[in-house]
Amino acid sequence: MRKTLTTGLILATALLLLFSGVAVNNVAAADVVKWGVLIDLSGPTSDWGKNQVKGQLDAARWINENGGINGKELKLIVIDDGYKVPRGVAGYNRLVQSEKVVGLYMQSTGTTMTLIKKIVADGVATIAASFTSKFQNPAKTPFSFFVSPSYATMGRISLKWIKDNWKDTSRNPRICFLYPDNKYGRDILNTCKAYAREIGVDVGPDQVINWPTKDATVQLTNMKRYDPDFAYITSTAMNGAVILKNARALGLRTKFISNIRNFEETLISLSGGAAEGTYGVHPFAPYGADVPGMKKVVASHEKWHKGETGTNVYVEGWVNILVISEALKRADKAGNLTPDGIRNALEKFKDFDTGDLAPPLTWTPTDHRASMAAKIYEVKGAKFVDVSGWIELPRDKKYFGK
Repeated sequence: MRKTLTTGLILATALLLLFSGVAVNNVAAADVVKWGVLIDLSGPTSDWGKNQVKGQLDAARWINENGGINGKELKLIVIDDGYKVPRGVAGYNRLVQSEKVVGLYMQSTGTTMTLIKKIVADGVATIAASFTSKFQNPAKTPFSFFVSPSYATMGRISLKWIKDNWKDTSRNPRICFLYPDNKYGRDILNTCKAYAREIGVDVGPDQVINWPTKDATVQLTNMKRYDPDFAYITSTAMNGAVILKNARALGLRTKFISNIRNFEETLISLSGGAAEGTYGVHPFAPYGADVPGMKKVVASHEKWHKGETGTNVYVEGWVNILVISEALKRADKAGNLTPDGIRNALEKFKDFDTGDLAPPLTWTPTDHRASMAAKIYEVKGAKFVDVSGWIELPRDKKYFGK
């Protein structure tokens, strides 16, 4: 385990230097605010993790070049967990116990769910990449936050869009869910199937497509017997691309909707054009979108990663750090730069503006749902094109925490 963690820290240090260009300096410890990042840089979701951490490190660098945390340096301590729960747990313990971070970002749903009771007991402020509804109720998870609608909320937004745009009055639209058999993949099923029944969308047989996805022909052939109008993919781009290529080879008429973790710009290139005409649900602006907050994002990426392709995952990384840096500034200004102070600061966010990189974000002491809004995009001409505008669900309690 020690060898694994050491390797992760070495890789993280290399990424820090590669992505941020941050040099070692002599800033006193009291003038440094340490924030942990527990992420997959070598496992089955590493394509996503590398873009996410690049965005976070660049955002931290930009913040430090523009005043830091009220003059203090924001330092990200990155550990690669390989998307494996034992490594994630060990990485969490190292960040909290040895590195003494004031809080941390966690990617893996499995790791986060495994540690959920410990996070509460330790009182550690966390920003999750796992957008599970189970972290929305502060009565159960008081220190857990994330900067997006939940996976299930975005699944419901997709179902609402399907139903609202369905023209055939002779029958309901039909959908199937495609997902890996893990906590992330199964997270939305109960809620989305209940919502589908509620609004009149028929649900066909699930198709389990595990990682790494080498071939999904068998599952897609099974799905074809039901002949759904839509299929909702919960995956990541390098795995989802295989599904779309197989679907194209089979000549399926089904329209595919990718969840947030699958719908990123690399899906277009990895799928070899098979993503064209497919859809995705997303709350974050595509890289380069004409929104006020994008100028600094694009300028930083072009300056520090000339010739590389920007993605909406990179944009999401920026949003994560913009949010936590603002919370850190407020906690520091209040003289309470602690997990409790960070929590108190976040719970006072009201329509927090990221420059339209994300919808306005709000948390309260009784509701940790950051937002209930997302857009449906279509891949047209190898670009993400908004085809819905903002779709926002009510903040009712029916699906709260589910």
